[in-house]
Amino acid sequence: MVFCLCLLFVATIVSGSLFFAFNALKFLKYISVFGGAFLLAVCFVDMLPDVFAQNDNVLLCSAFILIGFLLQLLLELISKGAEHGHLHTDNSKDNPHSHSHLTPIMMLVGVSIHAFFEGFALIGENGINTSLLTGVILHNIPVSVVIVGSFVQSNSSKTRAFCMLSIFAIMGVAGALIGHYSLFVMRYAHIVLSFVVGILLHVSVSTLFDNERSHQYNFIRFLIVIAAFGLVLALP
Repeated sequence: MVFCLCLLFVATIVSGSLFFAFNALKFLKYISVFGGAFLLAVCFVDMLPDVFAQNDNVLLCSAFILIGFLLQLLLELISKGAEHGHLHTDNSKDNPHSHSHLTPIMMLVGVSIHAFFEGFALIGENGINTSLLTGVILHNIPVSVVIVGSFVQSNSSKTRAFCMLSIFAIMGVAGALIGHYSLFVMRYAHIVLSFVVGILLHVSVSTLFDNERSHQYNFIRFLIVIAAFGLVLALP
């Protein structure tokens, strides 16, 4: 468990350094699609069956799935859609003065709350959910790049940018530990899991259906989604 949580933290920090690797930036949208499709498949193949197997109150679980979905919708008003691997703003990426200092901070708050709640489902009765952990690591790659990029483009130093990224990285770990050791979370595990599923469903669906006009991209996205679905189905 400790190794997996350390891996989550380190992978998030390392992902942030991709902002400075210009060749890697071209592939971020494909990584975002793969991560979104992966999380969507994990929700349907792994998490939703657990939700409804643990509790007979289908209506209650369904209600908390919708609550999680709505919370993530609210969080995106704060984070500007950074969970999708980019910001929903009209600011030019090429202009380092186009971002106010408020935008990166608010974005960091939004994605950190998201990561914290997401972490609640990482550790189950049988230990780490490896499928979800893999999906979260993949999902965090473009998010980490956006965090570092937002702070660097707002004239923050690289050191400050990575310090801010470490806050996001630690929130997922903190959520996992609280989810594992909190008696309250364990008592209402099926409700918490439903809530997290709602959050993940919104993020994954929004990532997959972000606007893109290119037919070539749409075909590549289709293949990426198939690959992600197949990988989740192949995992134990």
